[in-house]
Amino acid sequence: MAMLLFGTVGTGKSSCAKSWSSRLVQFGKKLAVASDLKGEWTPVIQRLNGRVIQIGPGLPTRLNPLEEGVRPSIDRMGNPMTDEGWDMMVRTRRLSILETIVKILTGQAELTPAEHAALEDGVEGAADIAKEAGRMMIVPDVEAALKKAQETAPPLIADACEVLGLSLRRLSTGDVAGMFDGLSTVTFDGDLPAVSIDTAALRGATQTGRRVASACCGTWIEAMVTNPDGGQRLVVYEEGWDAVTSRADLQRMVENWKLARDYGIFNILILHKVSDLNMAGDQGSQMAAMAKSLLADADIKVIYRQDAAALRSTTEELELNDKERSMLKSLEKGTGLWRLGQKTFHVRNDLTEEEVPLFDTDQRLRASGEDKDGQPLITAGGQSFTDWAAPDAGKDVA
Repeated sequence: MAMLLFGTVGTGKSSCAKSWSSRLVQFGKKLAVASDLKGEWTPVIQRLNGRVIQIGPGLPTRLNPLEEGVRPSIDRMGNPMTDEGWDMMVRTRRLSILETIVKILTGQAELTPAEHAALEDGVEGAADIAKEAGRMMIVPDVEAALKKAQETAPPLIADACEVLGLSLRRLSTGDVAGMFDGLSTVTFDGDLPAVSIDTAALRGATQTGRRVASACCGTWIEAMVTNPDGGQRLVVYEEGWDAVTSRADLQRMVENWKLARDYGIFNILILHKVSDLNMAGDQGSQMAAMAKSLLADADIKVIYRQDAAALRSTTEELELNDKERSMLKSLEKGTGLWRLGQKTFHVRNDLTEEEVPLFDTDQRLRASGEDKDGQPLITAGGQSFTDWAAPDAGKDVA
């Protein structure tokens, strides 16, 4: 299951994500924030008695993107997880993140058949290196295995080994060196109510470096939470507009979202506007189709105030009626339209006195208790609802 949350700067979408997630944690759900580039979730996670993992240049924390993760007791078919099944699951995850990293670093849309073959050989060889060393596989193991394979492989595969090895070397020598090139220095405690990876120290890194970090952090978190034994969990993806412009990031996200229901995961992707999804690629392209699939797969769509430039695409993509479109231009801060299936609600997010300093850095004024048309809002569980589009309370507008 998933939610897409849209809103321009200063409309209250961030407060909505934080308050909604925090309240669900109080009802027994668990929270994970994959990559918090602004560090805004840190006080929230701490308030929930969770753990904040800070990573960045010069910091001592290291995350191993090739970590096995938490082994579930059953497979996707509901059968007991076998050693063979677990090994295959870990191998697939490792190949996926390594392919993603290479795509980000090289700008390639897809790996060549020779590169795929070389990467598979690299992972197999790295497994032997790690086993001999008596530890978890790390990225330098793959580099070493590729270099060794290069010596005996056919010319085409040897060239691919060289390209892959040079690409992965950036994790050890480039602007993300020391962050993802060794064994993890932290462990994931699945019993904690909340965990986040604070990547604010990476804000000065290159866009490529940030994308590599985002992919590695996301994979590390996902390896830990894709376990149905761990209970239901929310996974928040901030700065979604950046992720959808990277083919590798977008493809990984789409694939993981397809599996979310199997693992009891509810994904929340935060964007500025619906048209951010168009940044994925030209109309009709595969990337554009992948981005649109995120929209189609989202069970809940929350739209905060939109400017005039974004209204047209928002109206078309979400099939809003005239009343809904008119409302989006003038929604007050902290209020939004919630689309659940074919029903739309006008929702105001009421924050408690304790929540305001944690979730709303602007210290917004408390709402008056009525919507902009003077109609009372119905408060339920901290969220305030009104079926504003219908004259009678029991009717929804599709």
